[in-house]
Amino acid sequence: MKMTQIIKTLSILSIMTLISCSDALEEETFSVLGPTNFYNSAEDAEALLNGVYTASQGYRDISRDYLTINEMTTDILIERGGGINANTQPIEDFIWPTTHPYFDFFWGRYYVAIYRANVTIEQVPNIDMDEERRTQIVAEARFLRAFNYFQLYDLFGPVPLIVTSQTAVTDRPFRSTKEEMLTFMENEFNTVADILPATQEQFGRVTNTAALGFLTKMYLNNRDWQLAADTAQELISLGVHDLFTEGNRTDLFALANEGDNEFIFVAPFPDNPATGLGNTYLSHAAPPGYQFEFPPKVNFAAQFKILSSFIDIFSEEDERLDAFLFEYTNGEGNLVVLGEDDTRSFKYQEDPNGIGDISGNDWPYLRYADILLSRAEALNELQGPNQESIDLINDVRLAAGLMAVSVVEFPSSDSLNDFILEERAKEFHTEGLRRQDLIRHDKFISEAISRGKPAQDFNLLFPIPQSEIDKNQNLMQNDGY
Repeated sequence: MKMTQIIKTLSILSIMTLISCSDALEEETFSVLGPTNFYNSAEDAEALLNGVYTASQGYRDISRDYLTINEMTTDILIERGGGINANTQPIEDFIWPTTHPYFDFFWGRYYVAIYRANVTIEQVPNIDMDEERRTQIVAEARFLRAFNYFQLYDLFGPVPLIVTSQTAVTDRPFRSTKEEMLTFMENEFNTVADILPATQEQFGRVTNTAALGFLTKMYLNNRDWQLAADTAQELISLGVHDLFTEGNRTDLFALANEGDNEFIFVAPFPDNPATGLGNTYLSHAAPPGYQFEFPPKVNFAAQFKILSSFIDIFSEEDERLDAFLFEYTNGEGNLVVLGEDDTRSFKYQEDPNGIGDISGNDWPYLRYADILLSRAEALNELQGPNQESIDLINDVRLAAGLMAVSVVEFPSSDSLNDFILEERAKEFHTEGLRRQDLIRHDKFISEAISRGKPAQDFNLLFPIPQSEIDKNQNLMQNDGY
């Protein structure tokens, strides 16, 4: 069962206070809801944790916002048309105002999740309930808190590290150092990896492999190659996950295969569109006049388009090419061939139960293929071209219907690194990983300049939202903004 199918809207609790004056009758307060008398049962503990999941995982426009930030800044994706172009074009053009609403949104959303996690971590240990479940709830909340800091660090660099719910705008701490942020995430992911189970009954809940997976990615993105390689191997050795090979590679993203054990951590969306929750990606990607197979569907004026130069890196036999729409028959029965820089990614296949712009397609944060290629990259950085890296790369290539490559094809570490970076682009397009991959390979700025963008070195990070700096005098802006 998907996590979102059991999470209901959280109750909003208000503490009622009585205002008195010298001439008014004094009223007796019979009950007040608050932290000391509400969080007292196992059901309360589960409700607290569900609130952390709700804030941490999916929301209806996650694909739009996540891809704008992480792929429209790269050599994969552009957006044309629709009202959202006013927000997406400055991101694509590397003109990033500190007042951009997307930066405000991400910052606020992640810190709301962190606050909820802090409340859960503080309150649940005091609840009289099954000890094993209580320990696991706290571990899940700690993972989700670290996950949200992972996201903040990726976008903005070191941020205020808040680990208590008892804080306000006036007493928020200074930005943490890089070392403090990395040490905190490392300790949290390591600790919960020893507590969390390898699998969960409800798909979408965190596991020890999710903790090890994000620890791997944290080490990798910070170029701690040995720890990245070792942690990836620890995850691989558990034998919990494997690659999807039961059909065309693109079928991994069909709704029928949600829950496949290649997915390590996702934002799960409900199969029932009546909930109002869902993935809106296809409504942003469908070209004008496109006829959905399962109407009624909304086709937005926004147009998420794939650059032709990106399509050119695929070989003809690559099954991952099947994720792209190159032509279609419109409502008038005419064949429309999409031209230069107009191909569409339909990686997230159409949901037959979707209504309007809402589909049940899950959003993948981490897959097993990422762990294999992460270890391959880390080993290459440590050893140069080696057989194990090649074997790991070939596992992913063979799953995509491609021929294996040989170690003798790569005369240097740099040549194999370039190959891995390209394999990652083909495997993880439309999943929002390209920006961090290019940054790690020192190509994010140079690639942007080659596309005619006024990118500068400080653009490796986005600006801290000006609204947050206005509220917190301790918060310093990132360099260059």
